[in-house]
Amino acid sequence: MDPPSLLGTPVADAPAGDPDHFADLGLDRVVGEVTAHDPETAPLFRAPAPSVAAARYRQEFCRALRQDTDLATGLRRFGATMASMREARANAERLRLRPERDAWYLDGARRYLAAVAGLRAALADATDPPAAVRDLRAHLDALTESPEHRALADDAAEAAALMDAVEYTVRIKKSDVRVGRYHGEPDYGAEVAAVFDRFRVDGAARRAEDVPVRPGLDGVEAAILTDVTALFPDTFRALARFRERHAGAGDPVVARADLEIRWYLAYLDFVARLEATGVPFTLPVIVDEPVLDAHGTVDLAMASELVHRGEHVVGNDLRLGADERVLVVTGPNHGGKTALARAFGQIHQLAALGLPVPGTAVEIGLFDALFTQFERPESVDDRRGRLEADIVGMREILTAATGHSVVVMNETFASTSLEDGARLGSAVVRRLVDRGVRCVYVTFVDEIALLGDGVVSMTADVPGAPSARTFRVRRGRPQGLAHAAALARRHGLDAETLRRRIAS
Repeated sequence: MDPPSLLGTPVADAPAGDPDHFADLGLDRVVGEVTAHDPETAPLFRAPAPSVAAARYRQEFCRALRQDTDLATGLRRFGATMASMREARANAERLRLRPERDAWYLDGARRYLAAVAGLRAALADATDPPAAVRDLRAHLDALTESPEHRALADDAAEAAALMDAVEYTVRIKKSDVRVGRYHGEPDYGAEVAAVFDRFRVDGAARRAEDVPVRPGLDGVEAAILTDVTALFPDTFRALARFRERHAGAGDPVVARADLEIRWYLAYLDFVARLEATGVPFTLPVIVDEPVLDAHGTVDLAMASELVHRGEHVVGNDLRLGADERVLVVTGPNHGGKTALARAFGQIHQLAALGLPVPGTAVEIGLFDALFTQFERPESVDDRRGRLEADIVGMREILTAATGHSVVVMNETFASTSLEDGARLGSAVVRRLVDRGVRCVYVTFVDEIALLGDGVVSMTADVPGAPSARTFRVRRGRPQGLAHAAALARRHGLDAETLRRRIAS
């Protein structure tokens, strides 16, 4: 049996950098915000589930985290303990004085053991646990009973007990510092602390454990440690043996679970912040067929920006019926067309990751590849013009796309004439429909939206005031002249106004 992963199947080699479509869809900004405090989790956003079963496995775990607050709290505590373990081990690696290195390594091992125990307890207390919790819990049960883990726990307890038994005195007289064994001498440190306690405003006594322990010793501290090591040679030899015996100790499944849990919780925290402002999220119904039916979905990158500015977020519906494959979106500039196209791509990527997606209800199929073709400014480093870049890009997409692929096109072929844009765009759309590719195409060419079989026309609302925007995009025939008519009315150039002026 393969070691369990909270992703259903372990992510072996996530891409080192973002896929090409991340920037086009604004996913780079979403992932950047989610992982700002934990960049190590970013590669998991590039690892969609390989099957419907794996995606549903992730969804069940997400649902448990959203519904079982005790489970989420326990897993956050586990993550914090693992973070302190990594910090202790990092300290052990960079310190030069061996006894100090060994002590930090022991501290890291004890924190790891505490993390495993805490994780096991959190999973054991989960109500209605999903498969991911059950699988990891079974692994932890076997791990804690293994000879290696038992030896680590026993040796750590023994070494810690020896260290706890170390008691010594430090006598300081001017520049003379002497270290000796403790024989019951008065603790002048406690007496000094008692004197100053009377001056504490809050009345709370300060405890030794309240003082943070920092790695690295100054010259005097290092000299004291050297003398203490000489006073207790057996203890520090045992400490060194512990590190040698258990170098690199730690279960890789636990380390992977830590990363995966941090990934889930970071995204769910992002979701919770948006939900608190009224942006809806749901776990989509994932099916085997290449379908899409999403209600009230939004462009997450834009939604996050709007929420930060205190502005309202508008959701839209996206649907591809059984015989529909391409959504062609037309309408005035800045009316929400590109945001809708990004939302189309985003919900496919997030659903494939097994994560909640923006919307009130979503049914969606997974994809084998996600392609984007967005209009880009010309670059001095690229000798091709925009039209050639669009043609080459679409040829590559049409060569690779299958009936389970997703394509997002934004103003493709916009750099050529209206006639050529209509001809090229229509040819591409027909190829995509024939192949069964799910696609959204934002274009200024109304004729493409009227191609018929397999093509659905959507248009951005055109309100009476030409400068106003509702950001609603609905199914319907193109309204190419509607925006022009609104502008004409605004400037008194519509037919009715002109007739009145001529008559007068």
